[in-house]
Amino acid sequence: MFDEPTAGMSVDEVPVILELIHEIKQQKDKTVLLVEHKMDVVRSLADRIIVLHQGELVADGAPAEVIASPIVQEAYLGIPANG
Repeated sequence: MFDEPTAGMSVDEVPVILELIHEIKQQKDKTVLLVEHKMDVVRSLADRIIVLHQGELVADGAPAEVIASPIVQEAYLGIPANG
C-alpha cells in the first residue's frame, strides 16, 4: 500500500518512485493499493480507479472511464460539471 508516495518529493525523485511501483506491479503475485490525489501519478500506474468524494463512492472502473466522469473531473481536476 502506498499513501501519496510522491508527496514532498523533488521533480527528480518522482520518476524513481513511479518506476519502483511499476516494477512491483509487474510481479503478478503482488497487488498494489495506491492512495493518490495527483492524477498524473494515478494515470501512469492505475489499472482500476476507485474515487471517493465527500466520503461516498462516486466512480469505480477503468482509468479512462473514471477520469471522464463529470463528478471526477469537477472534484479532482477542477473542470466545471457544465463544461
